Amino acid sequence: MRMPIPTPKSLTEGAGSVPALLKIAPADPCFAGAVRVYETLAKPLPQGDCVAAKMIRKELPQGAYEISVTPDEVTVAAGDNEGANHAFATLLQITENGRIPCCEIRDESGSSWRGLMLDLSRCWHEKEYLYRAADLCWLYKANRLQLHLTDDQGIRFPFRAYPEAVHEKHYTEEELKDFIAYCNDRGIVVVPEIDAPGHAIPFTKAYPEIFGQQQGIMCASEKAFDALRVMYQEVADLFPDSPYIHVGGDEAAIKKWLECDESKAYMAKHNLADEHQLYGNYILRLVNIVKDLGRTPVVWEGFGKECNEFLPKDILVFAWESYYQIAPELLEAGFTILNASWKPAYVVTRSKMWDPEDILDWDKNRWENWWEVSRAYEKPIVVPKDSAIDGGQMCSWGDKMTTHNPFGTEQEMCNEEFDCIALRFPALCEKLWNPYTTPDKVAFRARINETTELWNNL
Repeated sequence: MRMPIPTPKSLTEGAGSVPALLKIAPADPCFAGAVRVYETLAKPLPQGDCVAAKMIRKELPQGAYEISVTPDEVTVAAGDNEGANHAFATLLQITENGRIPCCEIRDESGSSWRGLMLDLSRCWHEKEYLYRAADLCWLYKANRLQLHLTDDQGIRFPFRAYPEAVHEKHYTEEELKDFIAYCNDRGIVVVPEIDAPGHAIPFTKAYPEIFGQQQGIMCASEKAFDALRVMYQEVADLFPDSPYIHVGGDEAAIKKWLECDESKAYMAKHNLADEHQLYGNYILRLVNIVKDLGRTPVVWEGFGKECNEFLPKDILVFAWESYYQIAPELLEAGFTILNASWKPAYVVTRSKMWDPEDILDWDKNRWENWWEVSRAYEKPIVVPKDSAIDGGQMCSWGDKMTTHNPFGTEQEMCNEEFDCIALRFPALCEKLWNPYTTPDKVAFRARINETTELWNNL
């Protein structure tokens, strides 16, 4: 029997098999999206006998599922649409020659956040790429897809209020709405990221009277915060089903605030001693805007320990660089964190990436880095298993895509990037689903190849 990715918590093989073409009768309307997805994917399967499958709702943890396949019936149980999608992804992966082997499976994840981030700003990705990425998430039971929509290279979100900052190549409202609906059916939460106050050159160039004239960082002023409130409202309106909005908050050139009269006046008015306190105050303003919209703010670990006192502890912090702060410091301060360790969870196409076997040696409590100034460079940073870590994420960055292949087309570069992700993402999903077990690496590489071949043939 083919072993699915991620490895189920419990799998017992039975005798015999049934046709993979299932006629599913969902017992609850919450499963409608998952059923639509499976029926679409099942169309290329050999047409023949159709097996009636029961779908029932049970009190199970989020994303958990149960499968029972006997010669007489197929039963799928889940507590929500996410779990139902995970069940169908497993059924698809174990299908061989158009048949599902008899088995009993009980499964749930060891991490609530299992994500992939796409850098859509630095290199343009056609909308079809987003759908391929969502399919990859569905197949390997990832439940978060973060879209890095703004950066110095381009604003890809269709801001109505600030159209002059928007890149000529951007996603329309209808394109984003259609994509969100596609992900909703698949139990995937789309997490939009609008980065501030750094990585903001298009805003400062197009609207210096609002965002200031210090290139790359937004000024600190009430008119800038008013504008950001309008921007995040637009994001919330276009992503109504996402409980999260990522506000960025990393790599900001905060010393430039000391050259900005408006920012210095803001510091004086709010009794902020230096640019570090202003930084903490700035992130606080951003997360409060998002909280006022009824969403959970997500930020990068881009602030130092001196900012911790400014920030509420009910936000999610991506620990990634181990430079501004390290995971133990964030945890000690009371934050819930997510692991986006540069090594081995980053894909910077052609520049930096690690093989699946390296990822299988990692877990969500471990941080490493290739950068000499990072505190995770000389030896890994490891925190206890019971730490407040909700999960982790693979981040694919586009800042090197155009430099290593300057004569390649955007489509060629994106295809290469996708191949790099598709090879490595299954291992990350395995380690987030089963954080503290490591499968046989040779066998796992073979499982990736088998699953990729199966998927390509659908």
